[in-house]
Amino acid sequence: MRKMLLASAVLASSLLATNATFANERTMIVLDGSGSMWGQIDGVPKLQIARDTLREVLKSVPDTTELGLMAYGHRKKGDCNDIELVVPPALGTASTIADKADSMKFLGKTPLTEAVKRAAEELRYTEDTATVVLITDGLETCKANVCELGALLESQGANFTAHVVGFGLSKEEGAQVACLAENTGGQYFSADNGAALADALKETVVAITPSVTLVPVDQSGEKITDITLTWSVLNADGTEAFTDYGFGSAGGKLGAGDYTVSVEGPAASGGGAISVVADVKSQSFEITLEVQRLEATVTAPAQIAAGAEFDVTWEGPDHKSDYITIVAKGSDEGTYNDYAYTKNGNPSEINAPDGLGAYEVRYVHGETRKTLGVADIEIVEITGSVSAPEQVAAGSEFEVNWTGPAYRSDYITIVEVGAEEGSYKDYAYAKNENPAKIQAPDSLGTFEVRYVIGASKRTLAATTVEVTPVSGTINAPESVPAGSEFKVEWTGPSNQGDYLTIVPAGAEEGSYKDYAYTQHGSPSELTAPDDVGAYEVRYVIASSKRTLASQPITLTEVSASLNVPGPIIPGGTIRVEWEGPNGPSDYITVVEMGADEGTYMDYAYTKNGSPAEINLPKALGVFEVRYVVGSSDRTLASVPITLKPVSATVTPPATAKAGEAIEISWTGPAAKGDTIEIVPMGADDGAAPLAKAGTVQGSPLFIYAPEDAGEYQVRYKVKDTGRVLARAPLSVE
Repeated sequence: MRKMLLASAVLASSLLATNATFANERTMIVLDGSGSMWGQIDGVPKLQIARDTLREVLKSVPDTTELGLMAYGHRKKGDCNDIELVVPPALGTASTIADKADSMKFLGKTPLTEAVKRAAEELRYTEDTATVVLITDGLETCKANVCELGALLESQGANFTAHVVGFGLSKEEGAQVACLAENTGGQYFSADNGAALADALKETVVAITPSVTLVPVDQSGEKITDITLTWSVLNADGTEAFTDYGFGSAGGKLGAGDYTVSVEGPAASGGGAISVVADVKSQSFEITLEVQRLEATVTAPAQIAAGAEFDVTWEGPDHKSDYITIVAKGSDEGTYNDYAYTKNGNPSEINAPDGLGAYEVRYVHGETRKTLGVADIEIVEITGSVSAPEQVAAGSEFEVNWTGPAYRSDYITIVEVGAEEGSYKDYAYAKNENPAKIQAPDSLGTFEVRYVIGASKRTLAATTVEVTPVSGTINAPESVPAGSEFKVEWTGPSNQGDYLTIVPAGAEEGSYKDYAYTQHGSPSELTAPDDVGAYEVRYVIASSKRTLASQPITLTEVSASLNVPGPIIPGGTIRVEWEGPNGPSDYITVVEMGADEGTYMDYAYTKNGSPAEINLPKALGVFEVRYVVGSSDRTLASVPITLKPVSATVTPPATAKAGEAIEISWTGPAAKGDTIEIVPMGADDGAAPLAKAGTVQGSPLFIYAPEDAGEYQVRYKVKDTGRVLARAPLSVE
């Protein structure tokens, strides 16, 4: 990844290194074709004056100008969408534009704002320098704001300018369209006759904007080509004319006038004043910079083993993208192998190539790819060895003893004899342990174990090993209930990742449903699918998905039953007695009647025993209690229940003596934990009782009256919800 990033940076630098070039002038004339152009000046229709003037002036258009024509209002009456690119911008279009203008009709509305916008887009104004020249004899008639458009084009344009020629407009009318020019740095021209129109077109379409090249030189007058420079050119009033960035010269289009240039780069800065003259197509200026030439020193070992990581100490400018690298002695500038950015610390750590001979360590200035400092280094041979058993069982894990440099990405692997360099199957990094543990392929024959240098994929050492057959057995029940858990005894190699599974008879190799890893020992526990029919239990070799041994097994139908004794109270708890297969994930739940399979509210796993306690919803209506097979979400048995309002009564004596036992009759659901309570008159439903007795005692029951005289209340209270179902007053004397 680091090398890819560096390559990208080098490519970007090479693109910046080219000298400045200049695009052609790109200009679009936007011509008013509305009906108002039939108006006359000195007895001659304005459209005829415009046609004649265009044909005459366009003869002088420079051969470097790409010129196009956009028109509006020339095809339909009353249509604000009547805008057409009549001539796309290109070189040598002057006569074509004059011919097209001669054949135009003048009859529609004046959508000048949208026409200018389309002209700017056709010129790719957000990417390139672009100029639009609007010739109009009227104001916008299509509900658009040309001033706002000018501001938008200026803010989004790369270098956009709009000039406006008001042909026969009054002073007041001209002010309403001049903002387009003012907001884009252009000019407004008032033309009351053909001569004035010709002058305006000569200034906006025919005039040449000089191409200016700025050449950087150092204090000795030498041209600078190896430093990334940032240029800024300001107009005489201090506003920005253009900026540039890159190696070597900079350039752009500048009108005649005086400018101030400033330029800076790494350890370099300078500037000066320039004067651009009119009508000279290309002009060049030398700009002097004070440049501090960069130097660096590098210290590295005289010798290093091939592929080894080593430290390099250095002194240098430590600019943002400077780096240390190692290359063959005499390599071209910008060549690199492994590298480390100087910003990441001193000393830098880099890896030697996996080659022999004379190399050099370089300090490279990242922006220019110039070598600022160098140290010679010799790369010497490394040795290694591997030792493995003569025979190993197919798919088994075995140990490999090795010697070698143990570089960061070196690894031990097993491959077919004669496999290409860099091939691998199972592998272990040398840095992690010795002996290394790797897994043999699940195939037979002669293989070789290799020590591989990670950086170059070179095999440093190798030995052969014979992979021998393995066998296994399965001992499982002939049949089990669908969805039930059962045990499987087995024998086999128990390689890392090997597993037992149950699948439909004849399923493809590698198929599995429930499974258990052999590493957990024999017997293994599996859960049968919730299905009936012919299946098989398999021992599977993990590395190849091969079935080593298998046994058929039949899945038989299962059933379940539920008993839901009362009481059934909204928001209460029921104790569900059940019988069923009791699969490891089977559960009892309550759902709305007819709910989709797998739907559940409160639930209890059957593995926790019978009865199962389930909390009922507080809603009213018809529900059902279900026994669900967890592995498939299939409902094996269900019982409908109805949740409806419950009621109760309490009948104490009207009066009682303080502290005496009183008899209270009652009716109610008598759910487990329901109570008859005595509380002060007006107490909240959740108030602690002064005395209470469980409904489990039956009716009537006895309870002691409070010790203090006063007014009290006897209540029937439901334990699950805390709701009071009945109340009666009790006066204690």
